[in-house]
Amino acid sequence: MIVFSTLVKLSQIVPPPEPMRVQMQDEPMSELVLSIRAIGVLHPILTRPHGDGELVAVACQSLPALSEYVRAGHKLEVIDGHRRAIACEKAGLELVPVTVTDADHDTVHTMMLHANIMREDVTPAEEGWQFLELSEKHGWDLERLMKVFRVSESYINTRVHLVRTDPAVAGAVHERLLNLAQASELIKERDPERRKTRMLLAIEHGYNAKELRVMRHNLEGERVVLAGGTLPHTPENAPAQDPAATPRCIWCDGSEDPENLRIVQVHWYHLREVMAVMNQVGARALLPPRTPEKGSSQQ
Repeated sequence: MIVFSTLVKLSQIVPPPEPMRVQMQDEPMSELVLSIRAIGVLHPILTRPHGDGELVAVACQSLPALSEYVRAGHKLEVIDGHRRAIACEKAGLELVPVTVTDADHDTVHTMMLHANIMREDVTPAEEGWQFLELSEKHGWDLERLMKVFRVSESYINTRVHLVRTDPAVAGAVHERLLNLAQASELIKERDPERRKTRMLLAIEHGYNAKELRVMRHNLEGERVVLAGGTLPHTPENAPAQDPAATPRCIWCDGSEDPENLRIVQVHWYHLREVMAVMNQVGARALLPPRTPEKGSSQQ
């Protein structure tokens, strides 16, 4: 691959045919324009010869040919730095630093996607759209995506699922009206109309992911009842207690000193969670192993 850097007239630069960034936000763009006016362009705009004709084909055969193409004032297409190019125009620059490469269109598009995803200000929705681009149009498999972008399978799947499930929710994430946690909860709702209503609650009234989750669980319970079923947490579904079981302290797991045991009220369907917490922070986790009680067996 041929690569070199130089200064060119801004008028030589043309935007990419399929810009990766969906929109240019006013405030960040204004900050970039001020920065360019104050200290110039810190990172050259990555470009390639524009078009597919014989002129471009000849230019891409060698470094001297590519250099001559640029010196002759022919057009250069942006691969990465579209936002910087627009900011340069707003800042009134005539000459801008560029890096020129001979990469083909398929390689160019992949480079654009890679550069866009690696930006610090990229949204989860943009990542999802671009993971899909690399997968569906350029044949990248999950292993390659994970290796190149150094992210987990869950990271990729969460973002792809977001943009595939509901364009409106994905759009709100891209507009930074919703965070990823809120969006991930919203797309679990199967009814599009209810999902839309909850999205408005999240955007306009600040409902967080936990509150949206509670609303979804409550509605799912109502659906079960309306369908003639029973909820998992109703008394008829509660497991029977063993009347012969020896009462034990949930903190230390001891059964001695029974006169000092007290009843702790907890829903039966939360017992598993409570015992998990006790196993983590209770006395049994803090104290040395207990001496087996008299009459008990130990394997």
